[in-house]
Amino acid sequence: MFEIDMLFAFGLFSIGLYGVTSKKDFLRIFFALEMLLNAVILMLASGAVHLGATQNIPLAYMVIVFATLEAAVGILIFALSNRLTNKVIPDTIGGIQ
Repeated sequence: MFEIDMLFAFGLFSIGLYGVTSKKDFLRIFFALEMLLNAVILMLASGAVHLGATQNIPLAYMVIVFATLEAAVGILIFALSNRLTNKVIPDTIGGIQ
């Protein structure tokens, strides 16, 4: 079961990494970042269950908190840039004063 969990987490991480490096839309980039962080959480949790080590659980909680803060900041940046420029693609925004 551990190998299946790690394989799934690696696949999720790969899809998220592809999304971060190839997408140009703010929302898609932030969704890809969420996929990356969820893959890390899955790796930490499955590793803790497999090894019987419970010291990784607080680290997984810290990653969850970081992912929540990242999502909140990302939505704020998206809303602010959309309000100022009416554009959602970062390359076309230009100079925001």
